[in-house]
Amino acid sequence: MKITKFNKRVFPFCIIIIGAVLFSCVQDRQSNKRPVQGCLDCHPEMGQRLKQGFVHEPVKNDRCDKCHLPHGLIGGLFLRQTEPDLCYSCHETIAPAADQKSVHAPVARGECSLCHSPHNSTNLKLLTKTPEATCFSCHEQSAFQKKYIHAPLDDGCQTCHTPHKSDNASLLTMPSDAQCLSCHQADRDTFIKSHSNYPVQSGCMQCHTPHASDAPGLLKKNQHQPMELGKCDSCHQVNGKEITTSAPTNTLCLDCHKKPMAATKKNSVHKPYLDQQCISCHSVHASDERVLLAKPANRICLDCHQPEVLKKKMKGPMMDQSEPEIISRHKPVVDGQCLSCHNGHAAPRKFQLKHDNKTLCLTCHNGDVYKQSGGSHQPAAGESCNTCHQPHQSQSARLLVSTQGELCFSCHKKQADERGRFSLHQPFATGNCSGCHQLHGATEKTFLRAENTGGGLCAPCHETIQKSEENIRPHEPVANGDCNICHSPHSADYSYVIKKKPGKLCLDCHSDVNSIILNATFPHKPAVDENCTTCHAAHGSPHDFILKKAQPVICLSCHTDVAQFWREGVIHRPAAKNCLKCHQAHGSNEPGMVNKKGSLLCAECHTVTGPEFTTVHKGIKPGPDSCNSCHDAHGGPDKGLLYPVGHAPFQEGNCSPCHKGRSN
Repeated sequence: MKITKFNKRVFPFCIIIIGAVLFSCVQDRQSNKRPVQGCLDCHPEMGQRLKQGFVHEPVKNDRCDKCHLPHGLIGGLFLRQTEPDLCYSCHETIAPAADQKSVHAPVARGECSLCHSPHNSTNLKLLTKTPEATCFSCHEQSAFQKKYIHAPLDDGCQTCHTPHKSDNASLLTMPSDAQCLSCHQADRDTFIKSHSNYPVQSGCMQCHTPHASDAPGLLKKNQHQPMELGKCDSCHQVNGKEITTSAPTNTLCLDCHKKPMAATKKNSVHKPYLDQQCISCHSVHASDERVLLAKPANRICLDCHQPEVLKKKMKGPMMDQSEPEIISRHKPVVDGQCLSCHNGHAAPRKFQLKHDNKTLCLTCHNGDVYKQSGGSHQPAAGESCNTCHQPHQSQSARLLVSTQGELCFSCHKKQADERGRFSLHQPFATGNCSGCHQLHGATEKTFLRAENTGGGLCAPCHETIQKSEENIRPHEPVANGDCNICHSPHSADYSYVIKKKPGKLCLDCHSDVNSIILNATFPHKPAVDENCTTCHAAHGSPHDFILKKAQPVICLSCHTDVAQFWREGVIHRPAAKNCLKCHQAHGSNEPGMVNKKGSLLCAECHTVTGPEFTTVHKGIKPGPDSCNSCHDAHGGPDKGLLYPVGHAPFQEGNCSPCHKGRSN
């Protein structure tokens, strides 16, 4: 666009006006005043779509700027802040306090949009789904669909729970006992009778599940035997309206249950069991967990042991980013099945393990695969699975005690020293030993993943080398998949993990070529220097003798002077087709590495006797080795392939000045 004087004067004012409009939009967010130019003035179709059903207040008031930045000079729909800060700028009462007793997990992670739609919804509170479907998006619905269902569930979860935060456990609207007694009248005869005539006023959650149960009265799945038989007086006594125990709780347990054994060098005892602190793990009345555990086993265990396992499952700002990343976890740990490996009370082994280390692992892992007879790598003598693997979690894959390379090299010292060599196989360099080795259940020697012949081991990574194009003629070891003839598996002192200097490696197989080089008076320099790959491709080529380029291009790569007359002149036909018609590839006893001496080579194609030959040579019979004294064997400026610069008498066809007795 051409800028006129008028434009030059007006343009700065336009910028000022645009800036003022944008500034006013930003400023207006702090008030209820609508911007001069609203979003829906230009995008009315968005208003029609976003103002259906239950509508977010800023959308209802056409205040897109409450949450979004205006476009400005750069297009894009940008939020003023990220979740949850943007939401809390209006809904500050929802933000949980630092010491909040109970916070809904999405709120703790700041994921408001997990449950709420930011513009409009067909559901109350802008929920993305119905209240029931929203809750069951995270909470397993089967736990709420048993034979007996708590009546308030028909009215929805919010009958008892708050959706965001609470000062009570489990997001309850009031303390659990008060919550129950707000509906259930503890002084009614039916209530007292159902509780074996005990004046129960609290502890509802000790016996009942709050949502659904397969037992009458919403009792928990497993009940303490005295309670199940109605023999509450086995442990309790009533003083007026107060229910007490006849002895300290833990002492009561040991009246019926076996007292803990003493810890010795041969056995280990769980400390709460040793200290007779039964209720630190068990519920006294009923539980949905086996052996009356107060909580799922993993939660009980993690209250004391390795709480970071649970921390790692959390997302968002509450997770401590400074902690090392856990890469792998043992499945029983993930599933909370601590008791699949450990006894809860005591065992004749360390850590209350149910079996010795090896036997314990093989209770889940197939012994046919992991036993030595099955081709499994065995740890050091007297050691077991935990020589290499962590029992719970690890910062390395496969629960390894350290990175794979560090672990393998800690025993395989010779291989560890190979890391200082010039060329390293990529899996070896990165410590990815399992790239080639299968440490459990291997069928090949040295625990290889596949047979080390026929390309079975190398082909999965280097498939383009062995499965080349149809016109490629492969090097014989490549065709047979015998990669280890030339390459070392771990490291070498030469590029591409070659076992020896390339030339020496080639001549180990091509001994006939080696003999030619050693005995030739005039050997080919690359052959003498053992630089076979100057001319030959190591794996395969579409050309004869797996040459890198076709003849004569491969030779012209070095011998450029040979083709000096080929562009403007005449080419000797054999030279244009194949240099090996006249020359040996690796060495010869004749100068120029030719196949035969002097004119004997030329005579294979040219007639060197007879009247026509004599006439062409001015009646003079050339000497037996004189062809190259006049002719260029590769090409020349004219048909005779004569050198362009010659002796003046010769150029004039006058031989007599030098060759007496000979005339024209």
